Amino acid sequence: MKAAARIGVSLTEWERMTPRELAWMLDACGEKTEEDVRITHAKIYALSGAVRTMIWAKHPPSYERMFPEDRRKKGMTDEEMFEQVRVLNALFGGSEA
Repeated sequence: MKAAARIGVSLTEWERMTPRELAWMLDACGEKTEEDVRITHAKIYALSGAVRTMIWAKHPPSYERMFPEDRRKKGMTDEEMFEQVRVLNALFGGSEA
């Protein structure tokens, strides 16, 4: 029962499952934990490379260069575009006609 509680199985679920099902759940939980550890290690390694680059570079790379996938262009709706035009028009002293 302790093992079931550790992986988040409720008492009702535990009472209804067979020992084999509990073993499968424990195995799956163990595999997920191992995968999470591997992902965490990869993130730590990538972060250490970024920190090394920032420390030793005369001119550290820009955020966009370090993370090019964040450069996604987001489209504007017609209303957002019209509002942007109105703001720029007012900024440059135009008039609404």
